[in-house]
Amino acid sequence: MSGTARALPGWTSGYALLRDRIASFPNQQEIRSVNQNGDDVEILRYWPDDSWTAPSDAQRLIFLGPANDSTVAKLQGEGWEQSATMHLLAGKPEDVEQVVKLADTSGLFEAPMENYDVVEVTDFDRPVARGRMHFGATYGLLSDPDLFSPDDPDVARRAVLANLAGSAFSHGLPWLLMVATQEHAASLPEGWSKATTLTFWQHN
Repeated sequence: MSGTARALPGWTSGYALLRDRIASFPNQQEIRSVNQNGDDVEILRYWPDDSWTAPSDAQRLIFLGPANDSTVAKLQGEGWEQSATMHLLAGKPEDVEQVVKLADTSGLFEAPMENYDVVEVTDFDRPVARGRMHFGATYGLLSDPDLFSPDDPDVARRAVLANLAGSAFSHGLPWLLMVATQEHAASLPEGWSKATTLTFWQHN
């Protein structure tokens, strides 16, 4: 374990649940998760120094915060490649959009699941957007909505996020959090700000 290890914030365990992953906690500095079949080992933690070694069975690493250049060089030498960069966005429910008008042909459906709520937007009964929210003690953690070729991607995405924001507000949660793609984080909607960076690595 790195001597610079930091305890993870509470939302990180919710991020595993939001993606239907089974999390375990080998220590306060790391979350180890697998898929429902017990495969696809993923490690989430803050960026370590270069004394840290990835578990031999890990297939994906997610690091929070600014990159450590010496650790980057070590990972690349061990056959790891950076696969994606995402951003944790934060906002207060009362400061973000909560109502989006949909076309007359569209519908919006909500479904509570075990670890999260699901919101789906349809057009002519065809799903065009879907998002999830995990309820933490002081936050709602949203997924970046999945889009399925909607006629208006911006409206479909905003409608999902607005409904989930309204749900968080009605539950009295003070914060909304969302792990968003670089594309969506580049043009922040009103009320959202960047909180930290997530860097994803895959082993060759």
